[in-house]
Amino acid sequence: MNRKISDAPARRPDLRSVMRLFPTGVAVLLAGHESTAIATTVNSLTSISLDPPTILVSLHETSRAVRIIDATGEFRLSFLSGDQEDQARLFASSDKPTGERLAPYLTATPVGFRILDGAIAGVACEVVSVRQESDHHVYLGRVTATHLGDTAHSALLFHHGRMTPA
Repeated sequence: MNRKISDAPARRPDLRSVMRLFPTGVAVLLAGHESTAIATTVNSLTSISLDPPTILVSLHETSRAVRIIDATGEFRLSFLSGDQEDQARLFASSDKPTGERLAPYLTATPVGFRILDGAIAGVACEVVSVRQESDHHVYLGRVTATHLGDTAHSALLFHHGRMTPA
């Protein structure tokens, strides 16, 4: 049976309803250092290529992280464990710690970049491309370093509008 596909663009509520059905991993993006450091929860990211290793991440144009990434040309991602819902919510809020107040939440990896303490993995990326698409900035980041944390923990997922361990 063939169904006619509408020529009209999807409405925002329709797309939101569809995307709620698709589970995604939850990460915290870190940008800047010391006084300019910022962290924000993201789930709009994906691996683009393994050779060269490249990650795509999308941020709303009003995110404070956009300005910092554009200035520094780099970002880090902390992939959250299933028991880090509180941290995911904190860094999604408008009351998230920034600058020096962010330091107690971070830990240094053996390869020299900082990630959110307790994350199951992390990557450091250098921006190789950025474009504005609608109301988002889409970054392609070349992975310059990786860190595997405690892989015995499950990942944190966002599904049906809520966070849940994988």
